[in-house]
Formats: sequence, C-alpha cells, structure tokens
Amino acid sequence: MVATAQPAGTQAPSYVAAGNAICSEQLAQLNRLPRPTSTEQTISYLPSALQIMRREVAKLQALTPSGSGGRALQAALTSDRRLTALLSDFLWGLRHGMVEFAQLATVQTRSIAMRAQIDARFRQAGLPRCAE
Repeated sequence: MVATAQPAGTQAPSYVAAGNAICSEQLAQLNRLPRPTSTEQTISYLPSALQIMRREVAKLQALTPSGSGGRALQAALTSDRRLTALLSDFLWGLRHGMVEFAQLATVQTRSIAMRAQIDARFRQAGLPRCAE
C-alpha cells in the first residue's frame, strides 16, 4: 500500500470526518440543554455542559492529525480546557455564594473571547464543524 501525501494545510479525510462528527454530536447535545436564566438554572446547566465539553476534548485528543494540524488541535484543546476551567470556577462560586448571577455577563464576555480563539484554532486544525 502506498501512502499519499496530503497537500500542505489539509488533513486526511478520516481525521476530518471523525473530528467533525465528534463536534457535531457535542453541539447537538449542548443545544438540547435549556439555557439558564437564573442562578438555580445555571447551577443545573453547567455540570451537564461541562461534562459534554470534557467528553469532546477527550474524544478529540484521541485523533491524530498531521503536521501543523496536530499543533493547532492541541492548542484548541488547551484553550478548550481553559474555558472549561473558567466555567467550572464560576459554577463553584455560584454554588458557594462567592459570585452573583449578575457576574455571568463578565464570564460570558470572557468565554466569547476564548471561544473565538478556540474556533480559529479548530479551523487551523482542519475541523470547521468544531468552530460552530
């Protein structure tokens, strides 16, 4: 069997299909969760959302992209873990009365900026579905 080289910046179709499938599944699961509008709802929402995010990272970690795609994927996963940590800390603060629900706007602003960075890295890794 002869291996064919992928053009620079492209990834093997099996990697792209697997990665995009993982992200499509995660996005569908997150979209099924009701969006919180109160502290109590946020405390219920975040554990499920965080669990979905962690599963996605674990599954994507198992993929083996080539070249710069591997570096971009690792950077995206590292940033995704940072976002998970930010949300986990916010959840902890809510549960323990250390932060107010009103601080959600600040967390949302930070998470939007982090998500933009993560999305750019997923696109660089050849996984456009992960950047939606």
